[in-house]
Amino acid sequence: MSFFQNKLRFQIIVPLSLIMLVMLVVLSFSIPKLVEKNAEQHAIHTAINSLKQLKILRAYYTNNVVKKVQDHGVLNPAIKHKGEPDKIPLPATMIHDLSQLFDEDNRKLNLYSAYPFPNRQHIELDDFQQKAWSQLIDNPNQIVSELNTNDSLTVLRVAISDPMQVQACVDCHNSHPLTPKADWKLGDVRGVLEMSVDISSQLALANTLSFWIISCLLIASILLIVLFYFLTGKITEQVSNISEGMVELGKGNYETEIPQNFTTQETHQMYTAFQLFKTALLERQSLEKQQQVFETEKVNSLGRMVASIAHDVNTPIGISVTATSFLQDEIEILANKLASGELDEEDFEHFLDSSRSSLTILSRNLSSASELISSFKQVSVDQMSEHAREVLLSEYFKEVIHSMLPKTKRANVTVALDCVEDRSCYIYPGFLSQVLTNLIANSIIHGFAEKQSGQINITVSAQESEISIQYRDDGNGISEDILPKVMDPFFTTKRDEGGSGLGLSIIHNIVTQKLKGEIKLSSSVGKGLTVDISFPLLNQTIQQED
Repeated sequence: MSFFQNKLRFQIIVPLSLIMLVMLVVLSFSIPKLVEKNAEQHAIHTAINSLKQLKILRAYYTNNVVKKVQDHGVLNPAIKHKGEPDKIPLPATMIHDLSQLFDEDNRKLNLYSAYPFPNRQHIELDDFQQKAWSQLIDNPNQIVSELNTNDSLTVLRVAISDPMQVQACVDCHNSHPLTPKADWKLGDVRGVLEMSVDISSQLALANTLSFWIISCLLIASILLIVLFYFLTGKITEQVSNISEGMVELGKGNYETEIPQNFTTQETHQMYTAFQLFKTALLERQSLEKQQQVFETEKVNSLGRMVASIAHDVNTPIGISVTATSFLQDEIEILANKLASGELDEEDFEHFLDSSRSSLTILSRNLSSASELISSFKQVSVDQMSEHAREVLLSEYFKEVIHSMLPKTKRANVTVALDCVEDRSCYIYPGFLSQVLTNLIANSIIHGFAEKQSGQINITVSAQESEISIQYRDDGNGISEDILPKVMDPFFTTKRDEGGSGLGLSIIHNIVTQKLKGEIKLSSSVGKGLTVDISFPLLNQTIQQED
């Protein structure tokens, strides 16, 4: 089991699968309810619009038909009008007649009141109608609705108030001989307009839609997990190939080759770095003895940097793995509570807070590891290459300093950079990075030995055809009697502690021979070390032709 837990593929796939499973379970419960609620709200909205239109129609009928008929006396509004050529329906009677037509379209229209005329006093109001009347009397602007399921049919009942809208209605009701109430005023609620709609088909369609949505999400999740599985498999295989190649190079097998089937830019860059590293090692085999010693020391320095970077990268990676494991446990707890029906809003909020916290930790630590690797990647490629290229001075010095962060951080050393901004120069960046890293390493080993902290200041200026660098530390300094010897090959004051005596010698060799420049050291005991370096810029056109 530990074998699978240590695999990057499973550390990505397992949490992803659990998160998607929880999301699918939550969505399986929430989507059908949301879709059904939406269908219900749409039906309510439609019913309200229809009822409002009937109210407008009734007001229009009262004002423009009934009123004119009463004024001219040709026809008479009446409850019983069918078969009577000289009678037209009263407004309320018209609504009741329309309700019979609505019944033919899976809809039913009702108009009722607590003050019915004698011909409708035998009609008893059901529970919903009584509730609607009592609520709308107190609040005429309210909308009363109810959903009833019976015999596999789902009926939505929507009721709104029917107030006195025109004076003609008020006068008619107050003067009618059969009126049960004779003190009506404009705005009084005289009745309730109710529409009942069978929404069984809409709900069935909503359930079908929910099923297809959840099914598509399930299929998409499975495809995404499968895709991640194969992609992570390819990436981890490529990284493993490069790692195995590096191991073979470490064993001295310089003929080793690795496959070139890379699917990402990052793994291709790792392969390029591997090839450059391998090429550099092969080239170093043909150098003379002293040059071999210098280059061996340089490779060892790079190896120490790799180990240092690996040590510091391991910390945020370890924290990220721990955060991932914690997130897995939280998901398992949530899944168990969901399965047992104990999941409540507080548990879900706790899960969201824990997830956000874990993801923040993952993002912060993976970003830290990425920055360390990114800085090391370019510096390591440059140090293993002697090719000239154009660099932005300030950015390149920052990258080199950042690549030394593991060493400076452990030694509690602060490096301050004062570099000209927005100045690009055509130089040998690999040589420059070797000079800077060796200077910083030399300060840590010798200058800040037995000190709790240290400060390094680097000042870089660029003239038209020359670069000047001043490197200063506030370390132990160098006594005046040995200062002229410190750049001699194999001279060291730390031989008993494993010193090679090549650090400042390599710097002197690179500055004077590779960069064609000058270097000057000044120091005294307890005053720190100052190194002044200057070298000419390269002619880009000539170098490219060469």
